[in-house]
Amino acid sequence: MKILIVDTETTGFEIKKDYLIEVAALLWSVDSKDILAQASTTISYKEYISNPAEPINRISSALLKEDFPYQSVLKLINEMARSAKYICAHNAPFDKEFCGKTPGLDLPPTGWIDTQDVRYPKSRYTNSLSLNNLAIAHGIPIVDAHRALDDCRTLAKLLSQVQNLPEELHRAARPKVLVKSLEEKPGRLSKSSGFRWNSIIPYAWAKFMPEEDIKNLPFKAIKVLEENKMD
Repeated sequence: MKILIVDTETTGFEIKKDYLIEVAALLWSVDSKDILAQASTTISYKEYISNPAEPINRISSALLKEDFPYQSVLKLINEMARSAKYICAHNAPFDKEFCGKTPGLDLPPTGWIDTQDVRYPKSRYTNSLSLNNLAIAHGIPIVDAHRALDDCRTLAKLLSQVQNLPEELHRAARPKVLVKSLEEKPGRLSKSSGFRWNSIIPYAWAKFMPEEDIKNLPFKAIKVLEENKMD
């Protein structure tokens, strides 16, 4: 089985006003647990694009005005996606939305897996399911965090430590619903279960997850929206 591991860097978290400024992808063999192909590019914009996230991703606004043939890299990523069974990203709904609004990226709208839904052998030792926390718990060095290609490589190393990975990916690919946590503040259990504060539902902990897993959460939660009504 082959999967496409995707990561993005953006100017912020709001899909309506922010921009995708870097995208990377690895075509990864689940059987060999190794990279088959990889591609990464920043995105060039003719108009001036401010990057408030520069202190985090270190991508300058001046770099985004450089004129270079980045579209050829996007075409390669599109081709890589066509040979993959799943598209995997850590916080996939975020990456999927920004990829979908970026001209030149033509990734399939289905077959996405949020790798936060994969069960990692040492996830119980983390306070959250962030990529960096999971990597540290599994002894994976963090190199240039918050640059897309390096985060893709970190995720590939993390997935390589999962036993029965094909079964785990199939489990993580189940249809999702939007779930709201009813845990009282500060929401420690919600955070450790992969729920995000104020990014999906205003002023609430929320997460996309299979409906049948709600009963296994260590706190009360409710379904808010069916997956087929999210668009």
